[in-house]
Amino acid sequence: MDAGGVDRREALHRSIVIWVGLFVLTIAALVSAVGILNRELFSATTFVRLYLEALADHDVPGALATPGVKLTSGDEAGTGEAALVTPDALGGITRISEVSDTEIIPGRHRIVYSYTLTGTGDQQVEGQTEFDVVQTGTSWLVFPEWEFLRSPTARAEVTVSHASTFTAGTVQVSAGDAGAFRANRSYDLLVPSLTALGHTSHYLGAYPSKLVATSTGSSVSAIVDVQPTTRFLDEVQTTVHDFLADCATETLLYPPGCPFGLEVDDRIVSEPDWSIETFPALTIIAGQDSWVVPTASGSAHVRVDIRSLFDGAVTTIDRSIPYDVTFALSIEPDGAIQFAPRG
Repeated sequence: MDAGGVDRREALHRSIVIWVGLFVLTIAALVSAVGILNRELFSATTFVRLYLEALADHDVPGALATPGVKLTSGDEAGTGEAALVTPDALGGITRISEVSDTEIIPGRHRIVYSYTLTGTGDQQVEGQTEFDVVQTGTSWLVFPEWEFLRSPTARAEVTVSHASTFTAGTVQVSAGDAGAFRANRSYDLLVPSLTALGHTSHYLGAYPSKLVATSTGSSVSAIVDVQPTTRFLDEVQTTVHDFLADCATETLLYPPGCPFGLEVDDRIVSEPDWSIETFPALTIIAGQDSWVVPTASGSAHVRVDIRSLFDGAVTTIDRSIPYDVTFALSIEPDGAIQFAPRG
């Protein structure tokens, strides 16, 4: 064989070796790239982290779209028993950190994340949640697809004392019939979450409380204790003050509907002149089914001339008359305060 043929054979051999080497390197690079993508973007831990980051961003639709997330009630987010599953009700999630990733069996992982939940004011909870995820298949034949084996949701029982509504974050939620003095309802929660509860209305308020859900499938509860505000008491005090002042303008021994009066056995010869010496200092407390003003005392003053039926002598009665007031209160749906007698 001439030298030219040998050179061509060696050149072809080198080319084959180079191309095979490049092919092997390309395959190795692809395998490495797939491994990196599987580890960084398509792993079970990344699947859970993306769900947690959706919650941290208040991306409720994104969190609900995560495979395996199902609300127990079946209600649409933001309505009915899913009223707390809405961006404006969610608290914050920060410091999300992977704690562990345990492969239970091939294709099933138990993953633990830690985080900090925050609400209004100084509400803050350090927590951890255990997530079970399972591989459901692959995309592009190489990238695993995951799903929560247990939906990361919980159920919450919210009791509202002395009202029928409460706030969750900035959302107004109705837990019962309008005007009800007590209400109770169950709700869905996403896990993990901290929901700040309260109540704010014209005459009522509540100190913040919180619903904290850190375990999938758990049941949690909270009470929103609604109490009168100073505005409520001031309004009632003013109304009662005006009512008693009106009573004092009556020129009768027993002003109708008023808590004071004067009994005499003789004949009156002048119109009774009433005035209020002391107005009662009122308080408002919760009764069985309404607000109650407990018995409070005051005194009225009356001056009237009377003629004795025995000897015809005219004398003047000039005295203080103690009296008590007590009644029940209700706040109508339109905000009006209704007063009712109380035995």
